[in-house]
Amino acid sequence: MNSEGIGNPGLHRLLCSNAAPNACEATFLQIQIDNITSQASQLRSRLDELEDQLRSYRAVLSPVRRMPAEILGEIFVSFIPDVLEPGAGTKLIDIQLVCKSWRDAARLSHKLWSALSFPNVINLQYRKVQQWFNRAGSIPKSLVFSPLYHDSCTDRSLACGSRQSSALADLLAKLEGTLDHLSLDYRGPKCFQSLLDSFAVIEEGRSTSIPPRPWDHLKSFTLKFDDEWNDSPRQLRSMFLQLPPNITSFELRLPSKWSEDAFEAGEDSAGASLSLPQNLLERLSSFTLFCNWDGTQWLEATLGHCVNVETLTIDFMGAFWSYDSDQLDTERLLTSGLLLPKVRTLCLQNVCPPSIDILAVLNTPQLVELDIDFQPDDESVTWVFSKVICSFVKRSKCEATLRLLHLRYAYMKAQELATALHHLPSLTHLTLQDVVMHNQEPYPLRKSSSLQTLELLELPPDFRIYPIIDFLHSRRPYTMRNGEPVFEEPQPTFKRLKVTYQEIHKHEQYLDSLETVEILRKWGGVSFDIGPILYLD
Repeated sequence: MNSEGIGNPGLHRLLCSNAAPNACEATFLQIQIDNITSQASQLRSRLDELEDQLRSYRAVLSPVRRMPAEILGEIFVSFIPDVLEPGAGTKLIDIQLVCKSWRDAARLSHKLWSALSFPNVINLQYRKVQQWFNRAGSIPKSLVFSPLYHDSCTDRSLACGSRQSSALADLLAKLEGTLDHLSLDYRGPKCFQSLLDSFAVIEEGRSTSIPPRPWDHLKSFTLKFDDEWNDSPRQLRSMFLQLPPNITSFELRLPSKWSEDAFEAGEDSAGASLSLPQNLLERLSSFTLFCNWDGTQWLEATLGHCVNVETLTIDFMGAFWSYDSDQLDTERLLTSGLLLPKVRTLCLQNVCPPSIDILAVLNTPQLVELDIDFQPDDESVTWVFSKVICSFVKRSKCEATLRLLHLRYAYMKAQELATALHHLPSLTHLTLQDVVMHNQEPYPLRKSSSLQTLELLELPPDFRIYPIIDFLHSRRPYTMRNGEPVFEEPQPTFKRLKVTYQEIHKHEQYLDSLETVEILRKWGGVSFDIGPILYLD
């Protein structure tokens, strides 16, 4: 009880009973309530001021203020898209408006300023583009041109019509020597030809006898055709003859065979003309091809002269690849294969399982890394994985060089995977991402004696972990003596295990707490990266 109640007998009586106050007492109590409410409000206001001061003082001592500009820059790089599209640049501007140190960190992070994308280059101010790229310093710079609409490509002012092409050609001419990579996304070759015609106009105005074109300094080039295709069957008239002469990295996206406007009347993907110059293919060290065409004509046209390609990526765009094995050209390819003498990394993406037959056409004697990304949610088990892989490795004679295998989104029989791994004696790195065994069979890992790194990614939360424990025991056997392990081998041959799980509503993983994992982590020289199960709200 407060002092007011003790010194006032009437008030004391009211506070200690259920008696109702009279009018005077009620007035007096209301005055007291108003006074106390006012005091409490003042104290709360003062408390808020003190808490604001406390937050400000703690912010001054925050480690973020002492974070080096280089680390801040890396954080910004992870937050900002690699290629800034219209509107995305405001994020970078907002970062610089926080404070001077953040602005300085952003300006020092050259990667933030290395790539721009435009759907429209008409009336684009060259100086602003050049100033932007100047902040990228000496790192490679990229420009992406991707029109939003292609419905009016013949219009002089829209999409990739002549006005756009002239503006783009003029921009590239002014940026000559600045860019390392250029990406063009067109509806079809006619749009691309409009740009080439604009280049010809610029070249006519130059005084040198053999004027360099605005893109002759490019080292990397991406060319995408979304809907239409028409290329001259005669290589001397092919548009690819006019590609930049110094590119060593090339990405080509051909229109889908399912596109209504992809091919001319009476033509299909198996017979479509595709003429890539030999000198273009011979100088490439990296080649990425998006193609779901049927037959083998496109294979010979694109890979027939890739004698210096070291990284080859083929994206099937989720389609089934079909071919007529009775055709003479196809029969010859299946017998001899396409020799890719320097390919060290081969990536097959968005592959329907039967389309892995493409390996029957490829010969890669220097292959080090094979990455196969299957079409998700395809649960067919009628295809034979091991036979194709083993035949490919045997024909390529890359048993001693193939060390990294990545399989993603596959559904197969455990015996198929076991047979394939058995015929890869030099394999040191295996990645299985969302790879499901038929009938929930365990992963066949025990016989993989050469593995140094194993990555099991996007496991279901109810994945049976004991085959992993058996594998760890087989690769780093030990016995316990006096509470400590005694290993049978002096040096670990298996060095790293990484495990991640799929998101789930409610589940727990306990692999990380098992004795074998704890012992090998503490004493066995094995690195573990076992991710938590992420819960969905």
